[in-house]
Amino acid sequence: MRLPLWLAASAALLIAGTVAAQTVTVRTLPEDAKRANLSHVRDNVLSLDGRETRLAPGGQIRGRDNLLVLPTAVPRNSLVKYQLDKSGELYRAWILTAEEAKRPDKNQASIQGRPIEEVLPRYEPARPLKFGEKPPPVEPSPAATSN
Repeated sequence: MRLPLWLAASAALLIAGTVAAQTVTVRTLPEDAKRANLSHVRDNVLSLDGRETRLAPGGQIRGRDNLLVLPTAVPRNSLVKYQLDKSGELYRAWILTAEEAKRPDKNQASIQGRPIEEVLPRYEPARPLKFGEKPPPVEPSPAATSN
């Protein structure tokens, strides 16, 4: 019994589509990309190893699945490979998978950055002020005076 030609062609396309959907995409990260901890600070401002930097116009952050990630959706202290543009703004960043993170980085011997918790000041809740009471003077943080 012979199958009609259109039925055989449809079956072949269905099988080819299923095989193509199951292929794994391997991404290639640029050789000159550096490694750092990335966290969102506010708006388009991000923390790269404790240094604030802005996301460049047209800048992209790619997740572990290689899809675009909004700056506000970046997981705190994500290990990334990144590139800056000529003005020092974040141009491209790739959040590393566990396998990518295990690979040695050619651009630096070890991760020297600091997680965002070590950079941001720690605030202790103050007691509410009474009517007419002035707030105490603000002391500079140790991190601000050491720079």
